[in-house]
Amino acid sequence: MPSPQIHLLLSKLGTNKATPKIVLVGIIALFVLSIYPNMLTRFDPIALKERYERWNEERTSAKINLLQFAMFPDIDLYAYAGWEYIHGVSPDEINFEHPPLAKYLIGLSETVFGNQNVIGGTLGVASLLVLYLLSKKTLRDELFALVPVYMLSLERIFVTTSATSVLDIYLVFFLVTSIFLLGEDQGLAKLVGGSIIFGLATACKLTALLALPAIAFSLLSRNKRTGLKRLFLLLFFAALTYSLCYARFFMCGHTFGEFIHLQWRMVLYQREARHLFTYPPGRLLLTLLTGIVGPETRYLVVIEENQQVFSIATQHGIALAREFNPLTWPVSFSAGILAFYCGLKDRQRDLIQSSVLALSFIFPFSLAHGFVWYYLPAFPFTFLLLTYILTGREGAERKRRRFTPLLLVYLIALLFWSRIPRTPDFIAL
Repeated sequence: MPSPQIHLLLSKLGTNKATPKIVLVGIIALFVLSIYPNMLTRFDPIALKERYERWNEERTSAKINLLQFAMFPDIDLYAYAGWEYIHGVSPDEINFEHPPLAKYLIGLSETVFGNQNVIGGTLGVASLLVLYLLSKKTLRDELFALVPVYMLSLERIFVTTSATSVLDIYLVFFLVTSIFLLGEDQGLAKLVGGSIIFGLATACKLTALLALPAIAFSLLSRNKRTGLKRLFLLLFFAALTYSLCYARFFMCGHTFGEFIHLQWRMVLYQREARHLFTYPPGRLLLTLLTGIVGPETRYLVVIEENQQVFSIATQHGIALAREFNPLTWPVSFSAGILAFYCGLKDRQRDLIQSSVLALSFIFPFSLAHGFVWYYLPAFPFTFLLLTYILTGREGAERKRRRFTPLLLVYLIALLFWSRIPRTPDFIAL
């Protein structure tokens, strides 16, 4: 079908008010089907507590190493901490390394649904809906606003975090919602609501603070005098909300000074842990662009039947990120920079805000220690910016016609890639 006919067909579909809603429901339905099996498992607090106590005893009586951490992964640690928080344990007693809100929600999911993943999966769906509203406001087109939602729903890291008891999906939902409320057409109610939700995002993971430059730009770019007042209000309500998430900590008799000390302990722990258990600075940028984690040596331990004689085989090779998507990850970095330039040229504040926010997550983690899933909060915004570039939204109608068939091919390729079994995580040399 020629390009003008394809564009005409999409234009007719776009004028039908029901079409975007039907497509949105279809995207969400496919996403729910992909995470639904993880909502059916039953949470067993007794067995998990026994595992945690055994692991914690071994951890405190011996030098910490990666093998011990592998015996009790983060998804189990957060699930156990959430259960204990809901049943009255103070956040400083278990897993103080992260703020408590996401673990409270995980514990609430365990208590209400008997499964630690239900609320996380629900917030994954809600994140797609909020991203659609944000994309519609930025792209000013209901049909093209579905493209970032579609891309995020196929993103393997997003699907995995929505289906497991990790903290990142809670961060993504609250962050995208706060950015939507703190957007261009804000009033006092949206400012207060967005500030509270940003505080909730920070109470899930401290990395939400990386969004502050984008939020400050959004507030200060209109009017510096009122912008400073709004920024002060945002910081006040966000800090108050963050502190209230430690209500149980204060109810246990702790003082505000002890609260500040706990936050400092958290920062110091994260700083040390990043150096112990993550890859060197700059390595994440290599992963984002190529999917290569870096050179790695693996050891294969072979134990004989009598369990007394064993041998170790050494393999040298290249480690790969199984979650890597060559169709989105490499161009996300370029899309953020190009969209920032287009936003400056056309003076589009919402476009600049999304660009600054995406780059605020990409640059620090590219230059510091970290894991690939640290990029997840940037993906909703990089996919939005990539859609802006792919659809030619900065150009004239004639220019957009040239992009339409290429966009369709690209979206079909994304679907095929998402259905391909995960790539190997190691290539022996």
